[in-house]
Amino acid sequence: MPVLATALIFSVFAAAIFLSVDSPDAQRADAQAKPPAALKSPAEIDAYAGKLRAHLEQQPGDARSWVMFARMQAELERFPEAAQAYEKALALPSKVARDPAVWCEYADALGMAQGGKLSGKPRELIDRALALDADHPKALEMAGSAAYEQGDYEETLRFWRPLLARLETGSQEHHELTVAITRTERLAASAN
Repeated sequence: MPVLATALIFSVFAAAIFLSVDSPDAQRADAQAKPPAALKSPAEIDAYAGKLRAHLEQQPGDARSWVMFARMQAELERFPEAAQAYEKALALPSKVARDPAVWCEYADALGMAQGGKLSGKPRELIDRALALDADHPKALEMAGSAAYEQGDYEETLRFWRPLLARLETGSQEHHELTVAITRTERLAASAN
């Protein structure tokens, strides 16, 4: 299952709303460089990211802006830059560090930066997300994917089965995960 697809659920516009929720500095930056309702082209995203980068040079302690910048870099497939921005955001004392979705996004960007692998530090970041919320859907999916990547099929099932129960029966996601679980169960049985 494509991890990156789940990492980019939020549009850049939704990230802009997230940015402006409770930071006075972020609200000032948003007023100065408010994105259009939808940034669609890479050039539009890159232009807005430049404005956001200028804001971050002035306000390096704005964790929400770092997250927004990281999401833009990920959207542009600049995964090393996205990972660095997530790292900066999560090092700051803010609500951001208590959001399991941001830890998952960081893990995804770092995994993509290292060739699509979730082993090592990305897996540690996924575990941080699960420590914040043991039922977080994205963290469950990513933890299962990381275990699958390592050939630990029983561990994969430990994460994916609870996730399947949370998905709407009949949805595309439910179908895809059902297929993946069936395949993983066969692999687990053949390994025993």
